[in-house]
Amino acid sequence: MDDGDETSHLLARVALRDAQALESLYRRVAGRLMAVAWRVTQDRALAEDVLQEVFVGIWNRSAAAAPGEHRTLAWLCVVTRHRAIDLLRRRRPEEPLQWRTASGDESTHDIAAEGASPMEQLLGHEDDARLGRCMERLESEPRRALLLAFYEGLTHAEIALRMQRPLGTIKAWTRRSLMRLKGCMEALA
Repeated sequence: MDDGDETSHLLARVALRDAQALESLYRRVAGRLMAVAWRVTQDRALAEDVLQEVFVGIWNRSAAAAPGEHRTLAWLCVVTRHRAIDLLRRRRPEEPLQWRTASGDESTHDIAAEGASPMEQLLGHEDDARLGRCMERLESEPRRALLLAFYEGLTHAEIALRMQRPLGTIKAWTRRSLMRLKGCMEALA
């Protein structure tokens, strides 16, 4: 039995809830899958997390595979790559405040002054008040969806899960609410 057939055979046994098959599959392909995950994430700890998610997913969802579906090492590599990309998308980027340039000089980001000028503060308060008045004009659920998107940084899918509404509804609420806010802010300017 060649390597591809052996991987397919082990995956079929895992679908039957054979823990020894999962262990054998892990020993056979974990190194290759780790390399795929590391290539995408460039971080060993994240790559290990991806590998764990892949094998937990194989164990939990292998029985749901379509009958006759031929799963191979190539399929596992694609699954691993997609999990790694998904993990990177879920992470928030971290921007260091200090770093060394190619020449070895230490650089820092310019940090804005803590206090704004009195005029800037006044304009900011006016904008905040205007935005508050416009937000009050939105219906409660679309307003909540918009607040979850912009203040908590949730994606449309995450908002749909939290609010227990269809994804299309969340997208429509967000788009319409933004258009209404723009019109309201322009009218109050």
